[in-house]
Amino acid sequence: MNPKPKSCPTGSMMTYSLGECANSLVMNGIFGFAMLFYTKALGLDPKWAGFAMSLSVFWEAITEPVMGHISDNTRSRWGRRHPYMLVGGLLMAVCSYLIWTVPAGFRDDQMSIFWYLVSMNLLLRTGLTMFFIPYLALGFEMCTDYQDRSRIQGMRWVFNMIANFAGPAMAWTFFFKDKDGVAATTVEANYHHMGGTFAIATALFVVMVCLFTLRWRQDTREAPATSEHGWFKAFFIEMKQILADPNPRWVFIFIFIVCAGMVIVSSLQMFVYDDFMHFTAGKILLGGLELSHTSVAHGSTMVGMALGAMICTRLTRVLDKKGAVLLGGGLSIVCNILLALIFLTGWVKPGAEWQAGGFTVPVALILFVVFHAAYWLGNGIMLPVSTAMMADVSEVRRIETGEVRDGGYSAVFSLAMRMAISFSLVVSGWCLSGIGYQVPKAGEKVTQSASAVWNLGMVTFVAGALICLASLLAIRKYPLSRTRLEALRSGGREA
Repeated sequence: MNPKPKSCPTGSMMTYSLGECANSLVMNGIFGFAMLFYTKALGLDPKWAGFAMSLSVFWEAITEPVMGHISDNTRSRWGRRHPYMLVGGLLMAVCSYLIWTVPAGFRDDQMSIFWYLVSMNLLLRTGLTMFFIPYLALGFEMCTDYQDRSRIQGMRWVFNMIANFAGPAMAWTFFFKDKDGVAATTVEANYHHMGGTFAIATALFVVMVCLFTLRWRQDTREAPATSEHGWFKAFFIEMKQILADPNPRWVFIFIFIVCAGMVIVSSLQMFVYDDFMHFTAGKILLGGLELSHTSVAHGSTMVGMALGAMICTRLTRVLDKKGAVLLGGGLSIVCNILLALIFLTGWVKPGAEWQAGGFTVPVALILFVVFHAAYWLGNGIMLPVSTAMMADVSEVRRIETGEVRDGGYSAVFSLAMRMAISFSLVVSGWCLSGIGYQVPKAGEKVTQSASAVWNLGMVTFVAGALICLASLLAIRKYPLSRTRLEALRSGGREA
């Protein structure tokens, strides 16, 4: 008899989602600023910077599946998940600071900086794997109700965006203010201050999520073994079975493609703010706080993602999960194409302002913020719902075999995301080089060519839309639905 689907209180969903704040500060900080730091502040060639950030995929290809298997098979009074979440999360916090602090002995040449970045990134990703894989699996186990799975994942992404807004987005206001004609993104100390602040906050969020979710741990000391094979052989058998499972196959493909497009856009959009839209020169007063146009534009992406995550549960009730993902993807595609039509054609020039009734209306900023935020709103729908799809797939495996494989499915899902991130970071670096983007050296000021700036906008807007379209072609083949899962739970056939 299959256990009755369970939910958890909203308060428990919120305390669980605190863990996503730690993940958000670390990863969004890196996605948003690492390329800027290593190219503009340290002078590393963008190809090498992108390559260094991407090498972790080879390490994660080993560590994430192994972590999923270890977590699923851990026997302890603290359960399968919490011991790794605490240790890995604190390691992640420490390494997230060291990423932004390059010792003098590693500054002699480009290769020294490159290998330091590679080493620190691998250590950071090890801590991230130890924290995130058990953390994601814990969310699968806390909520098994079909709709509430989308709800808890949506709330997790809302917290991700809150932390992203309070951290990386507001970093432009608090840590990156241009002074005396010097671009703030070229000043190394700014990155140190940001990295230290984010690292302390990350450690606090890790400790809080471990404490607040202890009630959901299960004492696994007496849990029966799930395989008669030795650890090594059992691991490979499990990975083979997960990869051969037809139910998650198209989710894995979808999440790889859609994340690749998102990371390319998020990596390049920082350069778009600076070089294409020229946001760094603009300021807005809000309640006595002076916000840069960059903070407004970047913050709008978090607002868009959060709104998408908030409405995704309602959409799954009406459209089911696959329909909600298709709707979110369609919205993202349309909005990026509109940005291309508005700004690449010259219909509205970056920095354009209109005078109306004695007021100056920053029309270019407004149009960019509206459609850019809507692009990320679509992504905010797709990511939580696709994660909930993976929880459904893991449950089907449990129904059919009786095996607990939440960690394994979480690991392969996460690995598909990490592979996409690594791949797209390399692509982002090559894109910058390919369009003729010039990297400043030794504090020199560089003026980008008009063709390089136009190509930067073209790649960001149009390539992002095309990649998103490819991801939707994959998710259309996802086979599970609410009706089919309910039939499996009841022991009947698919309706």
